[in-house]
Amino acid sequence: MRRKDKEITDLKEVIDILDHSDVIRLAMNNGDFPYIVPVNFCYELTPNNQIIFYIHGAKAGTKVELLRQNPLLSFELDTGHQLITNEKACKYSFDYASIIGNGYATFIKEPTAKIAACKIMMNKFAPNKTFTFTEGDVKPIVVIKIEVQAYTAKKH
Repeated sequence: MRRKDKEITDLKEVIDILDHSDVIRLAMNNGDFPYIVPVNFCYELTPNNQIIFYIHGAKAGTKVELLRQNPLLSFELDTGHQLITNEKACKYSFDYASIIGNGYATFIKEPTAKIAACKIMMNKFAPNKTFTFTEGDVKPIVVIKIEVQAYTAKKH
């Protein structure tokens, strides 16, 4: 990271960014050009503080096809957007917090694990509700687990 003065190393601050971001952008290898797609996500921390993302969606499509061919990806998420104005145009700036990194995607096949990931997802977006899922509910979807290999976080 070029601007070390803006780097976030405190895990509590990283979690705050994750908790305030609704969309993660995934970049995958499409041969000639990267393929980037925004998706909703949820996350959990392992006991050793590794970040695990979960996403879900249709069983077919470019994202799924590319991740089946190559499970390596990069990601970006951001929040806290605020324009900083000034009398001089070149003094305008923007406040934000972001995380960028890379990871390894695997497809969760076991229904109980898919249900657990879906419960984490729903808890992120509807924390005051309780949902139940059946194997039939998760059968038509794909759930992808992304193990974060490395990341940097920044706040401006």
